[in-house]
Amino acid sequence: MSALLQIRGLTKTFGELTVLDGVDLDVHLHEVVAVIGPSGSGKSTLLKCVNFLESNDGGDVVFDGELVGFTERRGQRRPAPERQIRRTRQRIGMVFQNFNLFPHMTVLENVIEAPVHVKGMARDEAIALAESLLDKVGLADKRDARPSTLSGGQQQRAAIARSLAMKPQLMLFDEPTSALDPELVGEVLATIRELAKEGMTMILVTHEMTFARDAASRVVFMDEGRVMEEGDPATIFTAPRTERVRDFLTRIL
Repeated sequence: MSALLQIRGLTKTFGELTVLDGVDLDVHLHEVVAVIGPSGSGKSTLLKCVNFLESNDGGDVVFDGELVGFTERRGQRRPAPERQIRRTRQRIGMVFQNFNLFPHMTVLENVIEAPVHVKGMARDEAIALAESLLDKVGLADKRDARPSTLSGGQQQRAAIARSLAMKPQLMLFDEPTSALDPELVGEVLATIRELAKEGMTMILVTHEMTFARDAASRVVFMDEGRVMEEGDPATIFTAPRTERVRDFLTRIL
């Protein structure tokens, strides 16, 4: 079965700094891929290249059979039209470290904003969808609240509902619990775990090793812009093949 997402030879530099150095990665439908590794290893940049928030300098990102961010004609590669990039982003949800909710809108208004104004969904339909999603993430009673009145964990769950409202085929999570107080981490991870059980295809950059071990179908270890090792969680966490992964896990577990 072909992968939903195929990454081949992906490179990205910022000036003289090489952030991604020939990354290869496949993600199949219904897979939950946890990406771990030290800070500065290129994990977040990888996610941003997947939905073209960052333009890669080399290599390919192919999502559902379509090249992301570029078009090719007669062997020539050119930047894709903005409408094509927007269409791809509508099918890839992304949840960041910070919640990025519109402060002047209620939780419900935040969730329906993109379905109504980007996808052209009827407002009544969008409201029904939003109410269903807020119930899913445990925020049904906060539909009319402003983000400033919510805890960090509640705001992050609202951000997850907002991404799900676009009905994405792939969800990207960029360290979604790193900005939260420790006691709020569990409620966000529980929401993500439930999405995994429902079969949502996900890539999760995380420092939550227990969650990666228990909830992921595959773990990818990155360092210095490269995939150093990948495999099933049991193998990565109990019998890693490389000394670099063993050192990393010894320090944080």
